Amino acid sequence: MTTATDVAAWVDRYLAAWESNLADDIRAAFTEDAEYRVRPHEAPAVGHPAIVAAWLEHQDAPGTWTFEWHPVALEGDVAVIQCVTAYSLGDKSGTYDNLWVIRLADDGRAREFTDWWIGR
Repeated sequence: MTTATDVAAWVDRYLAAWESNLADDIRAAFTEDAEYRVRPHEAPAVGHPAIVAAWLEHQDAPGTWTFEWHPVALEGDVAVIQCVTAYSLGDKSGTYDNLWVIRLADDGRAREFTDWWIGR
């Protein structure tokens, strides 16, 4: 059963990876066979090598974004969180509303991650 504490710990891992863009930090947030979707309608990146490659293909430079979040729902091993991401520089410059659907494994890493986002 996923708890709010589990979700907060996972978000901390994700944010560490987002800030560093280091492969070890990215892998630390996901199980070896995880499915990672940056858009719900696209095929997922599956497994560490594919997730790291997809992440680094779309990486954000440290210090160019801010992020706020709060939980919306917890059910079993699934968490849904609502987020606001604001980019100050680059191609993504602007504010985005996100809904993340995360399925956590027993060890606290994500087995599935889907980002539903829309620009304001």
